[in-house]
Amino acid sequence: LGVMTGHRDEPLYGKTYLPRKFKIAVTVEGDNSLDLYINDVGLVVLMEEDGVTLKGFNVVVGGGMGRTHKKESTFARAADHLGFVKPDQVVELCKAVLAVQRDHGNREVRANARMKYLVHTLGIHGFRNLVEEYFGEKIAPIEPMKEWKFSDWLGWHDQGDGKMFKGFWVSSGRIRDEDGINVKTALRTLVDELECDVILTPNQNIVVGNIAPESKGRVDEILAENGIVADEKALTPLHEGAIACAALPLCGLAITEAERVLPEYIARVHGLMDKMGLGDTDMIFRMTGCPNGCGRPYMAELGLVGSGPDKYQIWLGGTRELDGTGWPYLDMVPSSDLEATLEPIFALYKMRRKPHEGFGNFCKRAGKAQIAAFAEKYVPGSYKDVVEGKKVIVGQGKNKSLKVDEELHTRIKALAKKNKMSMQQFTTKILMEGIYGMEA
Repeated sequence: LGVMTGHRDEPLYGKTYLPRKFKIAVTVEGDNSLDLYINDVGLVVLMEEDGVTLKGFNVVVGGGMGRTHKKESTFARAADHLGFVKPDQVVELCKAVLAVQRDHGNREVRANARMKYLVHTLGIHGFRNLVEEYFGEKIAPIEPMKEWKFSDWLGWHDQGDGKMFKGFWVSSGRIRDEDGINVKTALRTLVDELECDVILTPNQNIVVGNIAPESKGRVDEILAENGIVADEKALTPLHEGAIACAALPLCGLAITEAERVLPEYIARVHGLMDKMGLGDTDMIFRMTGCPNGCGRPYMAELGLVGSGPDKYQIWLGGTRELDGTGWPYLDMVPSSDLEATLEPIFALYKMRRKPHEGFGNFCKRAGKAQIAAFAEKYVPGSYKDVVEGKKVIVGQGKNKSLKVDEELHTRIKALAKKNKMSMQQFTTKILMEGIYGMEA
């Protein structure tokens, strides 16, 4: 099968363009700040142990966010792992993947024309076999990688050449001077005065780079003078990962608001979490005004997707590692019901999370059925009675456990071992002794 078409002007595309848009992203292992798995093709740079020599690339394929409400033939999809290629093979492999989509992508139904549907239909093994026919050789298995981590690089960082870079949060990525927050003026001053580079991040924030260490104070001063939060620690944990699409009034596909109400929704969600004792919980929160997914809500730990005027579909189960999609929890939730809808979910998370378990990972583990069942019986405000920690069994059968905090659980376990008893025996013993003592 031929990768090149022979067309004089468009040797890869041929006489027509691809069926739909084709997105490619590149990152280094461990850094998933750009949402690698939402792309048609994702390349992960791998280095040799010396940290200098390029080893090659892990390649993922078949991601995409767009979907339509109540149309199950459309769906958000996270990319699959295709394999590993050496540095001199990566361009030819990308050409082969593109040629597969060019020749086999759906050109009849526009809603199913993205490459994610081809990968889904063939399965990753079938898709890999087809790519190998174009590529001309077998694709090596994926290489082991570091665990993914989300970071938007806010704050100060060493860029590795003796200079520094600084990331700062910008509401929905808008470069403007408004309401005392003068992002446009600040950038103009930074570039004119310090000749720094400016990078727009995939999370709608800004990084200014190539800054001499002695200029750090001046950068912070310029940002502060223009009303910009220069210290990322002053932001709530929701700010770093919060993004929204443009929605109303700029997008003709929008069903409801997103960008214009994002600051309000960050304040509302964080206010509820703070009231429930979860104010320091990191969470990737995203919202869009329609189901097309430009704000990437389907990967978020908490996603709001416009489903009607001032109504949203709530998505849960995405993780902070951004390596898979979540699932729709409730549809057509009025904006006024947001806190009441989220409270039981946060209460269950507070009660049953594992140590250091993020909100998204918890929802993924708990699943929709368990969360919905808990929410159905939940009494508003009862989160105040929730005890975080571990269970201690004190009897036989159902409902014979107590929940204690982590420190107390550790102490009971140590004392039980010291007294050569099981935790159940020891806990029952001290409870009975305590009760008899109080009754005497």
